[in-house]
Amino acid sequence: MTPSLIRTRLRTLVPLLSAVALAACSSGPPTAPALAASATSIETARSAGAPEFAAAELNNARGKLERARVLAQAGNNVEAIRLAEQADVDAQLARARASSERSQRALAEVEASLRTLREELARTPAAAAPAAVAPTRTP
Repeated sequence: MTPSLIRTRLRTLVPLLSAVALAACSSGPPTAPALAASATSIETARSAGAPEFAAAELNNARGKLERARVLAQAGNNVEAIRLAEQADVDAQLARARASSERSQRALAEVEASLRTLREELARTPAAAAPAAVAPTRTP
């Protein structure tokens, strides 16, 4: 190869390699795993009753996930991952609060049933004790 041919190829190749290297550095870490994890957590929270029992936390998670998707589309992957991770934590909190609230309600129902049973037992003490059986005499 002649020196002029080498220079020509270098002039073409150097800007191309610089552009590729710059694009690789600017994209940052991949966002798909973080976005998928937070979307899964939001769906789990939704199916656990979060819309009824932890709506604020679930809405926070949804909003952060949407903002993370917008940031990922814009190429701001680091910030997108950070928001996606926050959305994941908010969704987990929503699921835990919903589960806790359902448990509290179930406990209250059981306690109310026990209270009712105790009141019934207190009203009818004779019904609770077996009746005395008189001995029968045979002639």
